[in-house]
Amino acid sequence: MDLFGDALKDCHAGVRNRMLTIRRDDDHTDAHDPGLYFADDPFEHEAKLLELVEGPVLDVGAGAGRTTLWLQRRGIETTGIDQSPGAVAGARSRGCRDVREADVLTADDDLLPQAAFRTVVLFGNNVGIGGTIEGAATLLGRLARATKQLGRLLVTGLDIANMSAMHHLAYHARNRDRGRPIGEIKMRFEYEGTVGDWVPWFHPEPAELEDLAEATGWAFGRLVQTRDPFYAIGFEKQQ
Repeated sequence: MDLFGDALKDCHAGVRNRMLTIRRDDDHTDAHDPGLYFADDPFEHEAKLLELVEGPVLDVGAGAGRTTLWLQRRGIETTGIDQSPGAVAGARSRGCRDVREADVLTADDDLLPQAAFRTVVLFGNNVGIGGTIEGAATLLGRLARATKQLGRLLVTGLDIANMSAMHHLAYHARNRDRGRPIGEIKMRFEYEGTVGDWVPWFHPEPAELEDLAEATGWAFGRLVQTRDPFYAIGFEKQQ
C-alpha cells in the first residue's frame, strides 16, 4: 500500500480536490492538498538553508522531487531517495534524473555510497523517517557516513513544543508519562477511503535535534529563525 504515492500520482495527473489526510493515533488529523509537494519554489523556512548547498546533494524523502528539481535546474548534481514507489515514479516523470527507490535506513552502498555527497537535504520534517529518537540517531549516523568530510546536513522540522492546543498538550503529557520524547507519534495516511497502516514518526525539538546530531558525527552550524512552528538548522560533518 502506497497512499502517499497514490496521492502524488493523482495530483501529477491533474486530479484536483482530493485531500491526503495524516491521522495521529489520538485521532488528530491534518488534511492537506498534495499539490504542496509540487511547489516550484522552496518554502520560506527552507530558502536560507539552500544558500548553503554544495553538490553533490542527497535529497532524503524526495517525494515528488520538489527540492531535487529545484537544485537540478540550478546545475547542482542531486540524488533523490524515497521509499514510496509512486513518489519515485512521479519524480522521474517530472524530470528528476537520479531518484532511487529505497529505505534510507537500510539502503546498501550501491544506493547510498559512503562519503559520496557534499550536502544532505532533510526537508519536510523528514527526520521523522527514523520513527523514534533512537531511529533518528540511526538515520543521522547513516547520513553522516554518506557525507564527505566538512559536508553539510540541512534540516527543517516542526517544533511541536510550540503547539498549545489542549489535545496536543495531552499527547505530550502521555509521552512524558511513558518516558518518551513529546515528539514521538504514531500516524497513518488516509486517502480516498483507503486507510494505511500505523507507522511511528518523530518530530524532534530543535535542542533534541542538535544533541542527536552532535552524537552522530555532526556539529551545529546555523539556526535559521523562521515563523513558528517551523525551524531550519544546518549542520557540518565533524572531522
